[in-house]
Amino acid sequence: MTRAFAFALGAAALLAAHGAPAAAAQKPVSIQLPAQGTAFRPAPGVEIAQHECLTCHSAEYVTQQPALSKAAWAAEVAKMRGPYGAPIPASEVDDLVAYLVAQNPVPAK
Repeated sequence: MTRAFAFALGAAALLAAHGAPAAAAQKPVSIQLPAQGTAFRPAPGVEIAQHECLTCHSAEYVTQQPALSKAAWAAEVAKMRGPYGAPIPASEVDDLVAYLVAQNPVPAK
């Protein structure tokens, strides 16, 4: 038996014998979030952005992103779908990217 395992076993036995703090003794915590002052602008695709983006982000966070190209927004949406696990249906990706690009277009050179 390793020392770490023996220590963990002893600690578990000690907690079991003396009891861990009861969850009922903890008071519920309540927080109040600030009001949302920003909303997505109406345009084709706004319903997708509201449904998919607002699950994790505020509209203010999304609208304050720098102007990104279509390819850059597509990469952001792919990142949200892939590593971050956002359940954005593949059938909505193109319309969502188009909406995001239109909201803050890259200035023409």
